[in-house]
Amino acid sequence: MNISKSFQIIVYIILIILLVACAPKVDAVPTVDVVSTMAAELAMLMQTQTALAIPPTPVIPTASATLSITETPTISPPTEEVKRNPPYVVTFTACHTGPGEPYKFISNIDPSIRKSGKQVVEILGVGSEPGWVVIRNPYFNNPCWIKETDMEIGAHIILSDYPVMTPGP
Repeated sequence: MNISKSFQIIVYIILIILLVACAPKVDAVPTVDVVSTMAAELAMLMQTQTALAIPPTPVIPTASATLSITETPTISPPTEEVKRNPPYVVTFTACHTGPGEPYKFISNIDPSIRKSGKQVVEILGVGSEPGWVVIRNPYFNNPCWIKETDMEIGAHIILSDYPVMTPGP
């Protein structure tokens, strides 16, 4: 009999602990939304102010010049828009953290795996060393350096408009 009474007491204690532990937490102090309160006060202030006072005397209209008739503009046919291709990598090339082999190798860019034989890339800048372009690596999405000769860059892309970038250490 003693074992079952002590067992019941242990079960009751465990139930009480579980009930207390599972009770929802209640915040004693509500939080105040300072930004919303300030915005509401500002809106109320703005709505109660007068935008413009009515002038004491009415404004007399002034005479305006008579408009002359102009010719109807002719509509010219739309010009055909030139397709502007993005920059491409066209040669299997290595992508480094700087201009060439002395810098950390990131990946190779292989345009031959594409149906077109060209890998579209995004130019981020021009290298501080002539002949190098900094692109966003199409595989790892990080900047890397490749030779300008391994790319096909359209005439509409002006490399001097891009920032000059120097390699990291």
